Formats: sequence, C-alpha cells, structure tokens
Amino acid sequence: MDLQELYVAERKYKNAKKVNIILLILSSIICIVDLVFIENKIAFNIISSVLAAFVIAYIVTLIIRHSKYNSLYSKLQNSVLKSLNLSGWIRFDHFDYSVSVKSRKAVSTYDEIKLFQEREYLLPRSIEIVRNKREYASLLREFLNNNEFKGITTYKKIEQQVLYCLQNTDPVYNVRVQYTSPAGRSQLSSRLCIREGRLIELNKDKSLLMSKSEYNKYCREQEAQRLEDIQHNYYERVNDIIDYSNDNKSILVSENDINELDKCVTELIKRTIHNIKKVKSSDSEEWDILDKIIEQSNDEITRIIDNRKIILDYYRSYEFKEIKETCESLMSKQREFNGYIDEKAKAISILFGTNITRNSTLHEDVYNYVHPYQKSISPFTAEVSSSVFASAENSPLEYVIKYFYPDKTIYPKQIQKLHLLVEELETLKEAKQIIDKQKDEIQQYIENVPDFVMENDADGFYSRLGFAIINENVLNVEYKFSYTSNGGKAQRTFTIPMTEDLIVRLIKALESKLTVSSFSKEQRLLMTSKLRQKIKERDNYTCRYCGNSTKKEPNLLLEIDHIIPVTKGGFTEESNLQTLCWKCNRKKGDKII
Repeated sequence: MDLQELYVAERKYKNAKKVNIILLILSSIICIVDLVFIENKIAFNIISSVLAAFVIAYIVTLIIRHSKYNSLYSKLQNSVLKSLNLSGWIRFDHFDYSVSVKSRKAVSTYDEIKLFQEREYLLPRSIEIVRNKREYASLLREFLNNNEFKGITTYKKIEQQVLYCLQNTDPVYNVRVQYTSPAGRSQLSSRLCIREGRLIELNKDKSLLMSKSEYNKYCREQEAQRLEDIQHNYYERVNDIIDYSNDNKSILVSENDINELDKCVTELIKRTIHNIKKVKSSDSEEWDILDKIIEQSNDEITRIIDNRKIILDYYRSYEFKEIKETCESLMSKQREFNGYIDEKAKAISILFGTNITRNSTLHEDVYNYVHPYQKSISPFTAEVSSSVFASAENSPLEYVIKYFYPDKTIYPKQIQKLHLLVEELETLKEAKQIIDKQKDEIQQYIENVPDFVMENDADGFYSRLGFAIINENVLNVEYKFSYTSNGGKAQRTFTIPMTEDLIVRLIKALESKLTVSSFSKEQRLLMTSKLRQKIKERDNYTCRYCGNSTKKEPNLLLEIDHIIPVTKGGFTEESNLQTLCWKCNRKKGDKII
C-alpha cells in the first residue's frame, strides 16, 4: 500500500472522529438543557428521547471510529513491514540459550570456552544469531531516524512496537547458566554475555577451544595443509608453463627451436618437480630458489615462442609476399625435384624410424600433479641401468645389436634395410649440396630479409619459397642410451651417430651372426661412397636412360641404381650397377628393365 492510500484511510478515520466529537457535544448540550430548563413532563420526555438517539449515534460512531483506527494501524503496519522487507515483527528472547551446570561454583566460573568446548555446534549458530540481532537493530534504528510514515496518526503505536522489538537486540549472545539442586528445592542462575567480536575470534581461531595436545595436533595439520597448498601452487605454475609449451610447440618449425624448447621444459621439470615435494616447511628459503628457476624457465620459453610469433608475422607481411612472388618463377621447376627429395626423406624415416612424440614428463605422484609435456624424442632410445649404460659406452656397437636388433630371425630383412639406408643417405647428402647451390643463386633477391628470420628460421624461410628442406636430423641417424636414477635426480645420455662406416660395421656384425644358408642369400657387396663415385666416373656422369649429364645441367642429381633390384635378388656389384638421374630412377623404381 502506498502513502497516498494511507492518507485516504487517515482522513476517513479523522472524519469519523469529528462526527463522534460533534455527537458527544450535542448530547451533552441536550442533557444540560433537559435537566436545567425543561419543566414540562411531555417536553422532557421528547428531549430525553432525542438525547437517547444522540447517545446511540455517538456509540455507533465511536465503534466506527475505533474500527477505522484499527484499519489504519493495520494498513500502516503492513506498509512499514513491506518497506523494511519483513514478513512480521521479530522479538528476541532475553536468553538465546540455556545450559545447566552440576554445581553452584560452576554458575559463576562457567565461560564461553567451556560452552563451546562442550557444544562446538553452537558457535556458528551463535554468530548467526548475533549477526541477525545487529542487522535487525540497525534496520529498525534507521527506520526510526528516517521514514515517511511519521505524519500518520497511528505512527506512534508503530514507533512503540519498534522500540519494543529493539529490546534484546544488542550484538551479544546471551546464555543462561543455571544450577538446580538434586531435590529441586534451590536454584541459582547467572547470565553469560558473549559479544560478537569474541564469537568471531573463537570461530576464526579454533585453537582457543583446544587442549594442549589438540592444539599441537592442530598446528601440525595446519602446517601440513599450508605446505600442500604451496606445493599445489608451484605444481600449477609448472603445469601452466608445460601447457603453454604444448599449445605453442606446433608453431616451431626450426629444429633448433624445438630442441631448445624441449631442453628448457626438461630442465624445468628436472629442477622443480622432485624439489617441490622435497621441501618440508612452508616458510623454507628453498621456495625462493624455486621461484627463480620457474621465472627463468618461463622467460626463456616465452622468448622462444615469441620469437617464432615474430617470424610468423613476417611471413604474413607484404615484404615477404613480394620476395615469394619474385622467386615464384625461379622455383616452379623445382617442385618435382622437391617432391622426390621428400620421398627420399620419408624413405629414411621408414628404414630407420622417425621422431616420435610421447608424454615424457609424467610425474609418479599420488595426486598426478604434473601435466605431460609432448616431447619429441628419437625412436631408437634405450632406457638402461647404470651398469648397462657404462658397458654400452665402452662397447657401443655390441649394445646397439643387443638392444635394437634382438631378433635374429629378421636379420636378413634388417640388413637389407641398412643397405638401402646407406644409399638413401648418400643420395640426400648430394641433394643437399645441390639445394645449397640453388640457394646461393637467389641471394640477390633476398637481401632485405631481416637477420632474425634467417638466424632463427632459415629452413622455414626457404621452404616457404619452394625449396626442398633436408633436415640435418634426417641425415644424422643415431642410437641413444639413457639412464635415469630412481629418484630422477641423475640423468645421463649418450648417442651413437650412425655414420656410413659404422653402418657398414653394423651390417657385417649382423651378417656374422646369420647361419651359413641365410648368409649366402644375403651375401653382396656393400654400396660405399668410393664405389658410387667409381660407377659415376665409369658412366661419365651421364644418365644411362635419358642421356642427361652434369655437363648439361650442373645441379643434376645422379643416383646409382641396381639393374636387378636388391629386392629381386640383385647384388651390389659393378656389373649390376648403373648411373641414372633422379627422374629416371624415380620412374624405374624396383622394376627390372
């Protein structure tokens, strides 16, 4: 109900009051006149009847007036409650809680510590009660100081109601402590008043309600919880860096950048994960050391990725677009050659294996705190014990065979692959020299390329222009042995680069382990650089099929082909070898022509 309706109701009440007063005055005048001046009995009776009518009318208006008053008060009360957002008036009892004690002395010594030690559940409830008292009292006092209902006739009664409700609203939790004798003949009681600040203090610091042993246990638990929270925080910081590296690793084209990123993340994990769990105190100075390690790793990883983003921005620029358009006609003839080089690179991956990605940073922990980092690793990596690691360093070829070629039944197939691997590697090395010459021929068109692009992503730059990219990692085939201590603190690795000479030794070592019958089937001469060069000189550096030669095309890639393919029983000997250009060798494949 709005204020306007209240004023309408008040006017009706005042009008009824006025009528009531008028009737009272008239009745009084008639009564006086009747008693003093009228002596005639008939006249007296008539006036008395009129007086009675007025008295009845007065009583009726009095009832109406009282009804109007009650109605006005009810409407005003509803409006006030609505403005206060209350459903009804709240009255707090003199005591919020009662407790019985077992002796007279306890009545005077009983305190809040004893109360909440015995009834811990009361503490949050008591805080809520005191808070409600304070908020309710504040609401009512604010209403008394400032409201729009003061002009209404029945406001005084509302004010009295509010003052009555303000009783027992002090922000205090009142507890009646009482003792009753066993026979029930005597009683003794006292009042325990606990202020809101004290309740909050007890609720915030649980140790105030504990015994000494409980307090010591509580301190240990709190320290353990603080330590665990700090550890979680540091694990999350490491996880954020790992996730950032995983999310952005795909934009790294340069093998150096990828290796550098892997190294940074691996170093971060090695220097933090086990050390985080090792710290035994929440205020240890070791946390400062870990902070520096994490910040340094984050800065370095951010630098690597940000540099790559700068390079990608350059590739999207107008300057690079102009260079690419200039070189487009020069590179159009290279596309078929590029495809052939890609095929060769893939062939080596098939023969030897390709880099694989694995979750290399899983941390053995009951909570599995650490996220896995997608690290690129060599496919031929053996995790060994410390003793095997030492032996492998002394006799590398022996342990390569032991760990990477354990099945003698597939030696013939593996020997054949190793023969092909030597040939494919030699072809790619020659192709790389040709590509480097082609790069030199276009230097005049790329003089304005920013230095940071060429220093950090030369392969990416040339590949976008259309050059075939022969990654050094494809040419540098290697086996790796790795040792990690049980605690993960000590990590050692060493690699065995598979040079042409070492591959020859590996083939001979595998062949020596074959049976006589198997060996005779595999017996053939090994294709070496010396033999390859001899065949080219014999054929005058000319393709035996199309007649093209290095004299006609200086950057021509020539390959040595088995006339009868190895897969069909051909041997690596001069009579079965011929010089072909890469295009004719590609068309011939493993067919006998």
